[in-house]
Order: sequence, then structure tokens, then C-alpha cells
Amino acid sequence: MTESVFVNIYRGVDCGELGKITVRTDGESDVKAGDQIGLSFHTNKLHFFYSKGLFAAFP
Repeated sequence: MTESVFVNIYRGVDCGELGKITVRTDGESDVKAGDQIGLSFHTNKLHFFYSKGLFAAFP
């Protein structure tokens, strides 16, 4: 899944046994479906949601 929103692109990433996640990339990204990529995270910018789409707040 790919969804463009302004200058950002939201992509669905299949992480195998860990499941699927949605990541935000800049509009300059040239990643295509089926590409293998590495991921790194800014922990202060992570957002977690329950499977029903509700935001999961953490202390």
C-alpha cells in the first residue's frame, strides 16, 4: 500500500514474522513494491495503534 499525503508518502511494510507496519517517507523516496529495505526509527516520533485503529498511549 502506498498513499501520498502532501510531501510525505505512507507505505505499508511487511516485516515478516513481526507483522506489517506503516512508515512515513519523504516524497523523494524511490522505493518500489517488492524492494527489501532497512529501517531505522526515531523513537521520539513513533506512534502505536491497537489493531482496531485506536491510539495506544504509553506512559
